[in-house]
Amino acid sequence: MRAFILFLLCSWCSSLSCLGQAATGAPGVPTRSCATTAYQEALLKKDSALLLRQLQTRQQAENASLKLSQSKALRKTTVTIPVVFHVVYNTEAQNIPDEQILSQLAILNNDFRRRNTDTVDTPSHFKPLAADTEIEFCLASIDPNGDLTTGITRTKTDKISFETSRDDVKFASRGGADIWDSRQYLNIWICNITGNILGYSSFPGYNASIDGVVLLYSSIGAPPFNRAAGPYNQGRTATHEVGHWLGLRHTWGAGCNNADGIDDTPNQQRETSGCPDNIVSSCNNGPFGNMWQNYMDYTDDGCMNMFTRGQAAFMQATLATARASILNSLACTGDIRSDFEVTNPADTLVLAGTTVNFIDKSEGSRPVSWLWEFEGGTPATSTQQAPSVTYNTPGLYKVLLTVANGVVSDTEEKTAFIQVTVSDLVVFPNPAGEYITIEQPARVEVRHLELVNSMGQTVLRQEVKERVVQLQVQHLPAGIYYLRIQSSDGLEIKKISVIR
Repeated sequence: MRAFILFLLCSWCSSLSCLGQAATGAPGVPTRSCATTAYQEALLKKDSALLLRQLQTRQQAENASLKLSQSKALRKTTVTIPVVFHVVYNTEAQNIPDEQILSQLAILNNDFRRRNTDTVDTPSHFKPLAADTEIEFCLASIDPNGDLTTGITRTKTDKISFETSRDDVKFASRGGADIWDSRQYLNIWICNITGNILGYSSFPGYNASIDGVVLLYSSIGAPPFNRAAGPYNQGRTATHEVGHWLGLRHTWGAGCNNADGIDDTPNQQRETSGCPDNIVSSCNNGPFGNMWQNYMDYTDDGCMNMFTRGQAAFMQATLATARASILNSLACTGDIRSDFEVTNPADTLVLAGTTVNFIDKSEGSRPVSWLWEFEGGTPATSTQQAPSVTYNTPGLYKVLLTVANGVVSDTEEKTAFIQVTVSDLVVFPNPAGEYITIEQPARVEVRHLELVNSMGQTVLRQEVKERVVQLQVQHLPAGIYYLRIQSSDGLEIKKISVIR
């Protein structure tokens, strides 16, 4: 089993974010290296199902990406992903200014929309493959509690640096900053990472409590805001890592066997170091060679300048599947979305006379006023955040909730939300002429009905699928019959008269 896991780890090294610095290239020139294995192995010890979830989410995205490719069109509407930057610092140098973070946000938007000024450096033979991914990023304007935020949090820590494999930076209890709801935000932690690692990222399928990107503070943004020395000071580490967060693998590896699973990125034997000044060929990928200009290779920041159409389709597919929840986030817009539930899920089906407790589950900006409308309920309206309502009459009733905060408002209506039933099982009319109605109370499930005549012969049988059932008896002779009702409460027999 360990050998199998290690095999998968090797093949997945390119699909899990893993940027670092190591002196493996020319003397004195650091190059990127992969720090994934230790990170992945540490996660597998805590979460044995992680690898399976990754493979499952990958397959979902591949299926969706294939449909996009077959349609020969990328997403026609731009998707905006809310971002929160968690700055976790030990020294003032690590507590980078807002301007540097805003520079990084601009780089993400330019790179993903192919508005970066260095698109002119994309070779002519690769330009037809280069894509605007139709993905943008914005600073969150509201936090998970619905309060206003700048989209940047700052946490002073006693930790000098954070180890990749421990993920401490993602937990306040371990010297870091707690994650914001990863279904609604892309969390990016900025800190000092042990071992000169530039950054790493979760991949679709990771546990929600650690889902996000971690970046070395000196890699954020570009000059003049980023004052660190090159070659990793132009913000491309974030572009690379967010590519991983959206499901992309590295463009190299796996023995020239389409390591990244993207058709329009050339097979490539190994990562590219530094910044080549000509075509580099491998895996028989001539005449144009490796696509070392791709953001998912390991070149210097100044040499990365493109995603391909295939990569764009795959990231869109990831947003449509594993990361679909973030498409509904209101964190950037500051809007409000009304929603509600009952405190006990079973209380949408109740006996007459029952009191039901409601709770506000609205999303987005924090509401300051609530207006409830309860059809069939007492009271019929309420301005409380969590009202209690009594339903005395059997029926099917709608509920409306309007929430507002003085700037925006929203109304949610749920029709047929509360079903109120009789208190006891009712059979009517009796005597019956054309039909017999059987109405079952809440908490009781009628499963089978039989009508037996006075000779003991079964004249009607019916399986029950609805709460109110009618038996047609107009074709039966007048007389005395016995209705056998098999329910979750057992067997009940009622005497019925049929008249003409």
